[in-house]
Amino acid sequence: MLALFEAEFRPGAAPAALDRLADEREVPDEVRAHAAEIVAGVDEHRSDLDARIAAEAPLIPVPELGRVERTILRSAIYEVLYSAATPSGEPMRDAVSLARIYAGDAARRLVNGVLGSVSRSGGGA
Repeated sequence: MLALFEAEFRPGAAPAALDRLADEREVPDEVRAHAAEIVAGVDEHRSDLDARIAAEAPLIPVPELGRVERTILRSAIYEVLYSAATPSGEPMRDAVSLARIYAGDAARRLVNGVLGSVSRSGGGA
């Protein structure tokens, strides 16, 4: 999430940020590879992910979402829809927890609602 969040301020910076963060924290290769897949996938599917967010939360335009909420939603929706390596309930729990910690209760409710709708509707973005 931190690498994707950094890209909110510096577009295209997520891969380099991921490398830097993984080196600093001595992240195991398996975790690093999974995180790199998420970073690349979010970048590749950004327009589809944003369209899905807009469809599930039409009252808040995606560009007006907080950067934390937008980052959390993009990465969690990517994992739910595109990542076979992640059980579908795991990114939802993680995303809701991250939203509560970093953005507050209103963000937690938004993330929970959007991800619940995405999970129930299934299908591609």
